[in-house]
Amino acid sequence: MTERGPAGSFVTRRPVGVLMVFLAAVVFGAFSLARLPVTLMPELTYPTITVRTEYPGAAPEEVENDVSRPIEEALGVIGGLSRISSVSRAGLSDVILELAWDADVSEATQDALERLDQVFLPNEAEQPLILHYDPSLDPVMELSLSTGAEDVVGGAPGGEEGLRRLRRIAELQVKRALEPVKGVAAVRVRGGLEEEIHVLLDEEKLRATGLSPQVVIDRLSQENVNVAGGTLEEGRTEYMVRTLNEYQDLEQIGETIVASMGGRDVRIRDLG
Repeated sequence: MTERGPAGSFVTRRPVGVLMVFLAAVVFGAFSLARLPVTLMPELTYPTITVRTEYPGAAPEEVENDVSRPIEEALGVIGGLSRISSVSRAGLSDVILELAWDADVSEATQDALERLDQVFLPNEAEQPLILHYDPSLDPVMELSLSTGAEDVVGGAPGGEEGLRRLRRIAELQVKRALEPVKGVAAVRVRGGLEEEIHVLLDEEKLRATGLSPQVVIDRLSQENVNVAGGTLEEGRTEYMVRTLNEYQDLEQIGETIVASMGGRDVRIRDLG
């Protein structure tokens, strides 16, 4: 004859009560499982701060020495910081601050802003931006445009011309068609070839005039710009005053005066 313990005797003496407890657990479990939210990209707040600084025209080494390192040294003492790293690319610096999970991100951001004001960056560098990484900002759909040996648009040949045409189609047609779609936050175009105008300088002509390439670059940047001049009021009418000086064609670029020597103007077309 076997002896039952207290638990065994309770189960045999109260079978209906035990069954009701198990049924209740199953019912409430199934009910909770049905209402449990499941998302592909759950909303999480990562304790990460990214300081992004643009430095147009600078090589990665210059970005590293003149921008990334000074910012790292200034932000390396922020409270709650567990790791700091940087990525320096041509014209762009990203300094990533990884905070402890229990750190106050708002307080760390404010501290970072105060310390960034004390960092001396090159005059050509843009104002640093503080970004908070949000996984919901990752793209959820990618569309690809391609061209074969023959560009299907207009029958033009492929190659560089085809890539330029694809870029224009993506920016002027595909992007504009997708942006108004409900639920679309942003559309970004990457790849292809953007139209550029290259000014190729002749080394011998530069040496003969004693000018440096930087002088030519500065003159082009100074001439190719639109400047706002304020407003002008006349009665109830307000006019916006602007100086329109952007290049419209290649001839205007060639006629740009770089310097004057011996009463003669040296233009871009004289140097390349």
